[in-house]
Amino acid sequence: MKSYLYLILLGFGLACSTDNPDPADQLAGTWRLITYCKPATSSTCTTVNIPSGKGVFITFDRNGAFTEFYENTIPVEYGFLGCGPGRYAVEGSDVRIIAGCMSSSNGRLMPFTFLASNRIVIRPFSTGDYVFVRQ
Repeated sequence: MKSYLYLILLGFGLACSTDNPDPADQLAGTWRLITYCKPATSSTCTTVNIPSGKGVFITFDRNGAFTEFYENTIPVEYGFLGCGPGRYAVEGSDVRIIAGCMSSSNGRLMPFTFLASNRIVIRPFSTGDYVFVRQ
């Protein structure tokens, strides 16, 4: 009888558990920017696709370091923040990036509009999403 009760309780425990991955774990790694909507005005943006042969990359390491780097391009042509290295922290469904070129020592809090193991979408400005795929 005890073994049946144990199996029932174990079944309830497994049924009630959730498998919600930690956003910080999902975010860790290197990501390639594939498209973004560059702000044109305070309420509009222009879609930009990164051409093949050029690359904009961001890396979030497990220790809270953030890096942005480029391949065959410069931030003026294609870019995310254009700030280089810094720190980051996941805050709920947002990421706060703190880098040297930012005007605030608190950095910028940016919402994830999508976060999965192979794709993230971040909205760093009031208009336009930046779409990244895992490298």
